[in-house]
Amino acid sequence: MIVVAALATVFSLPKFTGDEIAHFSYAQSVAEEGRLPLLGPTLISPQAEAIYEGTYPSPGRLDPAERGLSGRSYEAFQPPLYYLLSAAPFRLAGGNYVAKMRLMRLLGLGLLLAAALLLWRLTIEVVGDRAEAEPYFAFALTALLWPGIVLRTVTIGNSGLELLIGVALTLVLWRAWRQRSVGWLLGGAVLIGFGLLTRLTIIVFIPGLLICAFAVLRAAQISPRARWLAAAGVVAIPALMIAPWLLSNLDRYGSLTGSRVVRQMMEPFFNPDGLKYRVGDIPGRLLVVTRAPLAEEWWIELLSPLKRWVLTVLMTGLVVVAPLGVLGLGRSERRTRLLVLLALPVAVGIVWMCYVLLVLNWDFFLPRYLYPTIPGLMLLAAVSLGRLRSGARALTISAAAITILLTAWWGYLGTVEPFTG
Repeated sequence: MIVVAALATVFSLPKFTGDEIAHFSYAQSVAEEGRLPLLGPTLISPQAEAIYEGTYPSPGRLDPAERGLSGRSYEAFQPPLYYLLSAAPFRLAGGNYVAKMRLMRLLGLGLLLAAALLLWRLTIEVVGDRAEAEPYFAFALTALLWPGIVLRTVTIGNSGLELLIGVALTLVLWRAWRQRSVGWLLGGAVLIGFGLLTRLTIIVFIPGLLICAFAVLRAAQISPRARWLAAAGVVAIPALMIAPWLLSNLDRYGSLTGSRVVRQMMEPFFNPDGLKYRVGDIPGRLLVVTRAPLAEEWWIELLSPLKRWVLTVLMTGLVVVAPLGVLGLGRSERRTRLLVLLALPVAVGIVWMCYVLLVLNWDFFLPRYLYPTIPGLMLLAAVSLGRLRSGARALTISAAAITILLTAWWGYLGTVEPFTG
């Protein structure tokens, strides 16, 4: 069903949806001009405009320069790794820009399936037995059928690569901690570097990396000098990997990231009245996060108070009950690993959203920024459910029920926008 939903997304969406057009423009600058786009001056291409309007291969009717923010390459502040990778499928399609769009979406499908494969490997590591891991995997895998995760991953953008890196990082850190392996630990540092070069929201995994490093280096049978070198490597490797891009931003924007520039561009659209957010605004924003299973394009389908209430209860239960279910394991290293590597990234992500809202006065409460943490959270929920007397049966029945419900949900969503746009 994941493959069916993803292929429907690849081939049934006739035009760009969400921020696809800006991500496509970024990739086009990299593939055709060999440079990173510049926030502000760089416009979306005539081909992207025509696809957006539904007139391609004929020219679009509107001039991107006159369309304000939506006519500009406003995702140009993003790190470059995804766009460098997407240059290959972009060039494969020759001069057909609709085919380029499809191939870039297929790249997202490949990233989604790779994340599923790594989630299987992670499940085996967490459960500890390949034969017993199947029902746990079946339950956790339902996260990759969420319409929001499928749409954000398969449509053009860096979310697919970020999701893959998030699952890979959790797997590598679990192995590093369990095996007391400095090699796996440094591998986690490299993945953090790749993650930061994909999207800066991967920082939610950094506290887990540091806690894992403390546990591994304290127990590793190595000399004090090697221990200090490994600790320095955990910090230095990601910093060195991301340094060229940061220096590039310093040259182009006068700051290490282009976030200040993009906020100036977007604030008239997202906060036209200049509202000052306060602590009292946080509960309402947390309710928005409970819409995570749906992409923003479909939030209009949640106008019914009953639908919103049901979704809020289910998502709150997932976030709260999943960690509580493993507390009964008692004080053990396995419980600590489960909480640090599977639950902590979600908590850090929510705290980070609150910080951005209150300190930077920017509404950052979009569930898609938590998507890389969701497979781990669902696996933690599977572990909690698996502790019941008939755990394997409960997991199998739950996975089947969730899959049926999500399949029906997908069937309904296929009858509304953006599929009908």
